[in-house]
Amino acid sequence: MIKKRTMAVLFCMLQCGTSVVFAQQNAGTGRQVLSVDMGQPGCAISVTDFYGGHLQSGMPKNASYWTDVPPVHSTLDKFSIDFECQVSQELENAAPNFGARWDERESIWRLYYEDENDKKILPPVSQIYQIKSRNAVGFLRTTDQINGDEAQRVRFYSFCLFHGKAAVCGTGQSMRLEEPKGDYLPAIVRILRSVSFID
Repeated sequence: MIKKRTMAVLFCMLQCGTSVVFAQQNAGTGRQVLSVDMGQPGCAISVTDFYGGHLQSGMPKNASYWTDVPPVHSTLDKFSIDFECQVSQELENAAPNFGARWDERESIWRLYYEDENDKKILPPVSQIYQIKSRNAVGFLRTTDQINGDEAQRVRFYSFCLFHGKAAVCGTGQSMRLEEPKGDYLPAIVRILRSVSFID
């Protein structure tokens, strides 16, 4: 009876367009590995769950990792990382759309600015990090908010991880600038470095 029910649930998930989510224990680390298929070729990934979180896809080519309790205390709304799968035409423009460009000569990611104005004002408040995961490479960029109420200003982040003919990219907020102890960035980087594309 249980086997029939399981088959019916899987059939419904495939037929209804719902993404399939799996969790398994990593024998080496003892941590759970969460997996999700975002419904497009090349758009299945797994992450190591360092923080007791959840990984789910609610619509094609999108998924989110979030926790019920953030890794550090922060007045930001929540701790989450949103993944958007980039394939085909989107893949060509993914890096500049998320704030970076590939430097062929140096073989590293560099900051990308949309126009001359950004090139003048954003370098002092922007950083780029080289990210390598189990089977993907990419970048994470941070940019500090420079306008608005100083007490409410935040650090924004964007990232892309590339693997073959697909990438996962995303944007979010990592901290309030007035609250450096509430920085989510180390946890975000740790999760991104655990991303693995499932071929």
